[in-house]
Amino acid sequence: MSDRKITALTELTAPVAADLFPVIDISEAANANKNKKIQLTTVLKNIPNGTVSSPSVGFTDDNGLTGFFRVASNEIGISANQALIGSFTTSGFQLGSGTPAAQLHLFSTDTTDQVIIENSNTGADSAPDLVLFRNSASPAADDNIGNFVFRGEDSAGNTHDYASIVASIQTTTNGSEDGILDIMSSAAGTLAARIRLKNTNVGIGEADPLHPLHLTTSLTGQAILVESSADDAASSANIMLFHRRGASGAGQDNDVLSTIFYRGKNDAGTPEEIDFAAIESVIIDASDGTEDGKLNLQVMTAGTLTTKLAVDATGITVTGTVAATSYTGDGSNLTGTSLNDDTSPTLGASLSTNGFNIQFPDSTGVNVNRASFGGGNDLQIYHDSSHSVIADTGTGMLKLLSSTLSIKNASDNSNSAIFFFPFGK
Repeated sequence: MSDRKITALTELTAPVAADLFPVIDISEAANANKNKKIQLTTVLKNIPNGTVSSPSVGFTDDNGLTGFFRVASNEIGISANQALIGSFTTSGFQLGSGTPAAQLHLFSTDTTDQVIIENSNTGADSAPDLVLFRNSASPAADDNIGNFVFRGEDSAGNTHDYASIVASIQTTTNGSEDGILDIMSSAAGTLAARIRLKNTNVGIGEADPLHPLHLTTSLTGQAILVESSADDAASSANIMLFHRRGASGAGQDNDVLSTIFYRGKNDAGTPEEIDFAAIESVIIDASDGTEDGKLNLQVMTAGTLTTKLAVDATGITVTGTVAATSYTGDGSNLTGTSLNDDTSPTLGASLSTNGFNIQFPDSTGVNVNRASFGGGNDLQIYHDSSHSVIADTGTGMLKLLSSTLSIKNASDNSNSAIFFFPFGK
């Protein structure tokens, strides 16, 4: 074969594993034995191990200080300017130096942002997106499908999960799938869900929320606190209950707007949930400019939730007996307060006249305007428009008890009769 320059040879642009290189074997002493051949596969399979400071595969412009090297058995390292950036192992990929505990493990002492997903798309589509995909061939209810864990160490140097966000499946039915998201925190060393989003409901301390917002606690005392730090005289820390008919529907007379229920359980064999009291708000008049409202205070009465006190534009209406230790005011503007409305009034203590008289109008009959004593009107005192009468119709005696009995005229200036009772008689 005639001599040819290498530059005159045809370039091989698609080498295969069995292609050969001419090579000089420096281990041979005799020149006749130094010229040998080597396959491309053999070259690629026998790259030197290299080190982090001198990688096996480097780049000219980096002076060979950046490239790839063998860190350990079945571990490929990436070096940048003689510093370890990351490595691939049979268990995954790690960034930084350390013992990996996951398929992707980042080691760092840096306190700035460590993971950023950036997207420069100028459209309105969602991006950047982070998707956790549980690609199970047999999805089922209660399957956990993703977990963000916030892990640290305790005072003894043990690792501990202090908080997490866990997603799971509630229902897998095609077209009506339901999901659950738990926001968890550690309390007294135990990690548990504190807030649960379950399909359309939110539970706080409640694993099975039955309402849009359902709070459950086993502690006594306040369960909800709304606090405001506004340095202002205006009302703050307000709670608003807003009931509207659709997006813009007008309220109507007698619409029940909102109700606060006070619920407990009765003592049935299987205790039942009972609303023992409630505060209800109602629209009385929805007319623009002359709106009227009403508050109903309700309590359970013989098994029925009943309004006992109602406050509306006309005043306060009380149903039932009003018991009070005292009243304030002269009552000049009160109506409907006559004792005539009570057919069986009773006293709870001695009755004081408070400096006033007890006035009896003229009696027109046996049961009209008389002071009666005894079980069958045995003794009555009254005035019949002509005469003043003390009538004793009982079976016993009428006793006037006194050491001296004096009967005087109407002017109280002359005795009509005087009776003396000897001592001992």
